[in-house]
Amino acid sequence: MKEDRWLWIIYVLQAIGAPALGVGLYFLLRPVVDYFKGNRAAIAYVDTYVRDWDSVTVQFSDNLWDGFDVAEFHTRSKLITHDKKNKRLIDISCYTYYIPHYKRYMELIWVEGIDAVKGLHNRYYDAARVQENLLRGGMVVSVYVNRVQWRDKSYGSKAKPVPVFLHRIVSGDDIERRNAETWKQDSLNPKGKFLRHYLPPAAVKRVRETPDSINKTYAGYYLRYMLPEDEFERLYEK
Repeated sequence: MKEDRWLWIIYVLQAIGAPALGVGLYFLLRPVVDYFKGNRAAIAYVDTYVRDWDSVTVQFSDNLWDGFDVAEFHTRSKLITHDKKNKRLIDISCYTYYIPHYKRYMELIWVEGIDAVKGLHNRYYDAARVQENLLRGGMVVSVYVNRVQWRDKSYGSKAKPVPVFLHRIVSGDDIERRNAETWKQDSLNPKGKFLRHYLPPAAVKRVRETPDSINKTYAGYYLRYMLPEDEFERLYEK
């Protein structure tokens, strides 16, 4: 493909230019490289993909790792872009769970670096990361699922889970207990760095329900970077 040729040329230029001309050239070229990353053909199908969403209620097993052996991984991620200090800026995180009610594996998809919630002392936390850490066994959530993939019998296995996007936490989170435990430490330590932080009411509302606009953005990243190109062609370019 023409785009692949351009991407290859840019990578060669990076390899040659970065050592010779310094870090500046590398980061000057990187936005061009990022433009060609992933399956750009999928961008035009984001609206179509989202229009085919249904809302499904899901209850997790009491053991979130139900359906997996001890040594198995149930997560995958893809770093999309980073800054000059190699700090992650946008990172796709996918977590697979077995859902007993449907007898299918589902993959929850988040994109870190897209949206943030505000805590005490004007501190900001990545909304996707907070949601990931809220998941508990037995929790009930509402998720968006593309009806084409939902009805496709090839989806639902451990190797090919059904992709879903968190719409709303229905019940089972521990935010009230978390806030009771973190209020004092956060209020007394404006510059403190802790594993968990107090979430004000606005932040609680946001992490319990993901705006549709954010989920649409997540879907765009999923289609472009995580859905294999041959599977995309099978679903949309028949």
